[in-house]
Order: sequence, then C-alpha cells, then structure tokens
Amino acid sequence: MKLNWQSSTTVSALLLALISSINTASACTKNNHIRPAEIVSDEVHKLMKEKNYKKLDELYTKYSKKMAKTPDGVSALSPFFSGIAQTFNVACTNPKRSDEEWLAHQASLSAWLESSPTSMGAKLALAFFAADYAWYARGSGYSSTVSDASQKIFEQRMASAKRQLDKLAGPGKNNPAWYEGMLTVGLAQGWAPAKFDAMYNKAAKVDPYYLDIHYTNIAFHDAKWYGSDQEVLSAINRAAQLTKARLGDTMYTRLHWTIAQSPDMFETGGANWTRMKAGFEDYLRLYSDTRTRNNYALYACMAEDKPTLREQLALLGNDLDPKKWSNDYQYAYCTAYAKLSGLDQKPACFTRADTGAYFCK
Repeated sequence: MKLNWQSSTTVSALLLALISSINTASACTKNNHIRPAEIVSDEVHKLMKEKNYKKLDELYTKYSKKMAKTPDGVSALSPFFSGIAQTFNVACTNPKRSDEEWLAHQASLSAWLESSPTSMGAKLALAFFAADYAWYARGSGYSSTVSDASQKIFEQRMASAKRQLDKLAGPGKNNPAWYEGMLTVGLAQGWAPAKFDAMYNKAAKVDPYYLDIHYTNIAFHDAKWYGSDQEVLSAINRAAQLTKARLGDTMYTRLHWTIAQSPDMFETGGANWTRMKAGFEDYLRLYSDTRTRNNYALYACMAEDKPTLREQLALLGNDLDPKKWSNDYQYAYCTAYAKLSGLDQKPACFTRADTGAYFCK
C-alpha cells in the first residue's frame, strides 16, 4: 500500500535553485555548516563581506592549483564560488532580493576586479553573477509562467554571461568552474544535446569532483527540460561512476536524494536501495553529520528497510531532528514504523511523540 507521502520538491524547481546558487532557508540555521566543503564556503563568504580581495585571490590560486580538494573529497573551487554567492544569496529575513541589492552585489564583485584586474576568480564570479541575475529575472516557474518581458531580460543577461565566459575560454579550458558556467549557459539557452554533452564530458575530464557539473547535467537531461526520466537515471549512473574512485557511491545517493523523496523511487525501479544505502555509508564515511544520517533513516523507511531504519535512529539518539525530515507525516510514520516488532508490520495510525500530532493513512 502506498503512503500519503508529500514530496518536498520537484526535480526542475530544486535543480534550478541549485543552478542559480540560491541557498535554502536551512543555511540560515545556526551552526548548520559543519562539513569541510561548507566551512570553505563560510570562509570565503566572510572574506567577501570584509572585501578582503587579496585573500580571496590567494585562496582562488590555492584552490586552482592541482585541483585542490576539501577533506570530504570535493573540488575546493566549488565551495569557493558557493561562498561568493552565499555572501549575497543567504538572506534569512528577506530571501527575495531587490534589483538594488543585486546591483550592489555586482558592484562589490566589480570592486574586487578593479583591485586585481587580472583576477580569474573575480572575472568568473562576475560571469556567474550575470547568469544568476538572469535566473532571477526569469523566476523558477515553468516556461508558461514567464512573461515575454522577463524572458527577454533573462536571455539578455544570460548572453552577457556567455560573452564573459567566452573571453575566459583560454585559461578556462583547464578550469572546472569555467565549464560549470558554460553548462549553466547551455541549460538556459537550450543547446543541442550533443553540444551540451560534449561540454559536460570535457568538464568531467578536467575535474569530476567539481560536483556542480553533475547537478547541471541532471537538470539538462530532466524530462521537464530537454531529456527524459531515463536520461536522468543514466546521468546519475554516469556521475557516480566518474566520482567513484574518491567518493564511492556517494553521488548516486546525493543525486537521487536531490531529485526525489518518495517511496515511488524504489517501487518503480528508478533508484536501487542497496546501492543508495551503500552511498549513504560512503557519504558518512567521508564526513559524518546529523543531517545526512537523519536523511539516511528517512530513505531507509521509504525503502521499507526496517533494520537499517532502526539502526540509524539508534545511532542518531538525541540528534534525531524532525526539522531535517521532509514533513511531519514522514517523521511520525517512520518513527512509529520502527517501533513495531514485525518486519512487515506497518502502523495504520500514529502519533508524533514530541507534538502529539495524530495521523492515519
């Protein structure tokens, strides 16, 4: 029997948010950033706010050499540029920025370039800004919801991003961040699949651990953009294979985690739980954090793997956090399901112990 799970995202909406570097509200939570890559982002975020452009250039140079990585295995350049975007995009009290604020952020990036005219980091950041500003004009809705005026601005700003990136093509050929910028442009401009895939292949050859390229590739091959459900699954498998040497099956899990939060993903064969479970173990082996373990428990519940669910709940202990689950129903059902002795037993009605909220299937 299927449960009345409420999926928290759709593929296109979430990936569009990822592409446009808009952080979720959880990024505002105190002490939310604990993974090594997130700590890099926070350091860059602080330097950008302080307008310490010299130190930013030093970090960019450090992270560009020999494809530096963070302790959790990802390209250090990726959280570097996330930190630049975080300076502007994380707005806990007012997540929707005004045009004046966008332009103020652009001025800050321009000041960085003025202080260091040869800075590749500043030039790339300005190109990424143009792409982000284009997505802001378009919005995250389906194309039918975008006005002609907004679409025109979107196309103009994205064309500006491409012109800036084209000028950096020489030094960019060995830079995974440059390829990610071009892939974002390719998604926005609707490149032919052969052209987009060729760019993705080059990006993966330069540095497959610049993980943003895989998320953008997933978006391009999504049925809501230019591909199909089967193409998305193939893209996930490819990303997992490209990153297996360092990350194991982490990317298989992370990408499925990104696009779906429903039991259907296991019932229809879209995701393989045995492999996704291995990916969670790989992810936690790289760096253990409570958000990942809470989600591990959630997906074990969706896959009806009660032994693993119980194991993860026990490991979480006081770190079991309802806020890290998709919704109240999922949390209440899974914690009740874990308590039933029989492996095949499922609760018909259940109560959240912490709030007293009552649910029935």
